[in-house]
Amino acid sequence: MSEDGKRNDIEETMTEDKGTSANARGKRQSILELLRALSATVFGFLKNFLLDKDNSARRDLLQAFRHIRPRKVLLGLLGLAVAFYALSGVFTVQPGEMGVIRTLGRISDPAVPEGLHYRLPWPFAREDVVNISEVRRETIGLESGEPEHTDHSEGPGKIQVLSGDTNIVDYVVVVQYKVKDPAAYLFNANIAQYQLVRDSLRAALTKLSGSIPVDDILVSKRQAMLADLRSEMQLLLDAYGSGVGVVSVNFQKAYPPDEVADAFQDVQSSKEDKEKAINQAIGYQNSLLPEARGQAARTMAEAEAFARAVVDSSRGAASSFEGILAQFRKDKQVYGEDVTRFRLYLESMEKVMKRVRTYVIEKGGKLDLRMIESADGKQGIPMAGGLR
Repeated sequence: MSEDGKRNDIEETMTEDKGTSANARGKRQSILELLRALSATVFGFLKNFLLDKDNSARRDLLQAFRHIRPRKVLLGLLGLAVAFYALSGVFTVQPGEMGVIRTLGRISDPAVPEGLHYRLPWPFAREDVVNISEVRRETIGLESGEPEHTDHSEGPGKIQVLSGDTNIVDYVVVVQYKVKDPAAYLFNANIAQYQLVRDSLRAALTKLSGSIPVDDILVSKRQAMLADLRSEMQLLLDAYGSGVGVVSVNFQKAYPPDEVADAFQDVQSSKEDKEKAINQAIGYQNSLLPEARGQAARTMAEAEAFARAVVDSSRGAASSFEGILAQFRKDKQVYGEDVTRFRLYLESMEKVMKRVRTYVIEKGGKLDLRMIESADGKQGIPMAGGLR
């Protein structure tokens, strides 16, 4: 653009500014003239009313209030003003609130309960009422978004803390707190209470995280750490004389940095698979042991039953043999020993021969061994010296 063009633009801009200034001056001038006219009208009315004795309105007003003495009126108005001034010291504390009275700049009553109360009028005393039932909330560790407080000097940002095994952990923490001492809450801290809560959380979190491994922080000891964090925060806030009571502390998020999140997830998955395999093995063991114990108990019971049966059978056989022996000794004396032995032999052969099968084969004929069966129904095998 040429110099002439620039000069023309500047002149046009200056002309526009002059026109705007002239319009503003014209508006101000109109307002001043209106105020002057209004002032002249009011002044003229008051002048005619107060100074013109022939004014009928003034005369009628004085006639109506002629029985009233100005002194009494002034005293009455003064008394009314004093009464209103004295009653200005009355104030109310709503349910869930607590008041603090300051007299001549000093705290005269640090805990005024709910209800109707009185203090000296201003400027001798004043009250401050604090809501002690409201649960206030602070979220610390937000990465983005608008801050919860417009006067927050730091703005939103991460909380990154080293764990006990020197791993970095990112936190987003939600703190809920209430006012437990209104006087301390109002006057002890030089910074905003929410900022004190944030700073206390950061200090307590840094201290506790430095003594706990990252796996315990993120997985196994999370709830225990939250309880310790709440206690540590309360100790710090009490040491500052903040008048704040911590209601709860919760991790909205507790996670490793994005750069190592995948590797950490793989490690956690491997640990979960390990725990799953261990639990499955324990479950199999727990299901197998009762079955094995039951089988062992059944085997023991069967063995004991078999032992009792064998013992009982042996005792029966022994008892039978003893009976036979006694009878043998008795018969031996009556019939002789040979006769008795022969009788017992015949009785035994009678029992044995009942189970014997007889096969008749022609002399010189062929013998088919498949035709011969044992006593239990199985094929028999010829023995040396003949058939059995």
